[in-house]
Amino acid sequence: MEKPDVYNKTQSKAGKLFLIPVSLGSGNIDKEIPAGNMQIINNLNEFIVENIRTARRSLRAMGYPKDFESVIFHILDKHTVPEDVPGFLKNALNGKKIGLLSEAGSPCIADPGQQVVKYAHSNNIMVVPLIGPSSILLALIASGFNGQNFIFHGYLPIEKKQRIKRIKDIEQDAIKNDRTQIFMETPYRNNALLDDLIRNSVSSTLLCIASDLTTEQEFIKTLSIEGWKKNIPDLNKRPTIFLIYK
Repeated sequence: MEKPDVYNKTQSKAGKLFLIPVSLGSGNIDKEIPAGNMQIINNLNEFIVENIRTARRSLRAMGYPKDFESVIFHILDKHTVPEDVPGFLKNALNGKKIGLLSEAGSPCIADPGQQVVKYAHSNNIMVVPLIGPSSILLALIASGFNGQNFIFHGYLPIEKKQRIKRIKDIEQDAIKNDRTQIFMETPYRNNALLDDLIRNSVSSTLLCIASDLTTEQEFIKTLSIEGWKKNIPDLNKRPTIFLIYK
């Protein structure tokens, strides 16, 4: 006799957690977000977000029609403690559908959404990722670098000596493991990071700079460190992904 599927039976009682990508800033939602996403988003009235004001702006840009006074927002940011997470998904345990938004691009990459998704899995809440933009993947496929072996480091250290050491370690990993190195910085510190990259990397190392992806100001260029020395761009306050390869 076939045994009942206990897992699916348990999961069917719970709701769903939708991972909702938002625009990278192009102003052209149709270019970045599939129309099918809105059929799902329009039926939600509870969201987990990093910032309520920007979340509302992103939802409106995507065509969300509901009055925000009737919408529940849970704030998930750097101040959130693990003990807060179960409360975010309490209604999902009772069958409700909830959305998780990033500040830009896809959730759970370089943002704190991972802990919510982890809790959802451990409590049999179905996790549903929606299609949308990721600046990291867009930069990788446009770089000309190894797309079969790569690593994302997130943000490099702020302290200068530690940052320079990490840059050199990253460069060595690219050589040793034939692996594309991907990282980012807070936009107002981009120029400082670029200066450290140029001053502390081998001249033949390849560096791809991908800024303002999907926007009219989009800039994607791969040059050697020596090549960048001759034409250093101003990246101040421009969302940027950096990639290194040998």
